[in-house]
Amino acid sequence: MSEVWLNGRYVAADEARIGIADRGFLLGDGAFETIRAETGRLRRWPRHRARLAGALGVLQIAPPDWVAVESAARRLAREHGEAAVVRITISRGEHGPGMTAPPGEPGTVLVTARAMAPAPRVLNAILVRDLRREPTSLATRFKLTQYADPLHARRQAASVGADMALMLSSSGHLSCADSASLFWIEAGGRVATPGADCAALNGTARGALMLACAEAGITLDEVKAGPDALQRAEAVFITNAVMGVVPVARVDDRSFDADHPMLARLSDMERAAE
Repeated sequence: MSEVWLNGRYVAADEARIGIADRGFLLGDGAFETIRAETGRLRRWPRHRARLAGALGVLQIAPPDWVAVESAARRLAREHGEAAVVRITISRGEHGPGMTAPPGEPGTVLVTARAMAPAPRVLNAILVRDLRREPTSLATRFKLTQYADPLHARRQAASVGADMALMLSSSGHLSCADSASLFWIEAGGRVATPGADCAALNGTARGALMLACAEAGITLDEVKAGPDALQRAEAVFITNAVMGVVPVARVDDRSFDADHPMLARLSDMERAAE
């Protein structure tokens, strides 16, 4: 029987309980990180911890004991073999409904792990136009437990047989995928990705790949571009902490080269980057 770590205790997953007054359940008042673990090692743990700590600071939720959280995450990951997906979720805790809650109090801390499925070789996506990301939203800086818009975008993609949705900013510029960062390769090998002013979350895999490209002399620019930029692209791919680099074979009715020669190199660079 699998275990979880809930508020400092290991508990059987089917016995773990979170109270009905928890604001994470009632209002989505919390933040989380999803981390790839390999042989018990948490990939890019400093990046994930820093982003989650930043979210808790803004939300005014007391930070947990990070040493204990890391130890629990490693133990749970090892229970699922060589490759696992760890999720750390921290909510406001049991302070009930309404717009106000005491600031700076410890929250509910939940660590879970599951076996990691193989990443898909390619994905198909659609561009969703009726949901927009706002650059000033906290959701462009942190992974918040309020995830309604990306989930609705994914449902739209699934309804037409696509794997993932690409989203726009409030100004109509390319922003990100519903659960990943978006990149494309232009003629001449230039790589582009939407920037923060397009409401793009700085994913941990995204940040690591950008640094690796800079060190390798590969041009990777943060840009502000409309959907027409994809019409001119030679290849499109996404990254996230779990899957790494995955080519996008199609967006709506436009096909892309899922075997573009740069994709394998970029994938290897992301795998090696911290």
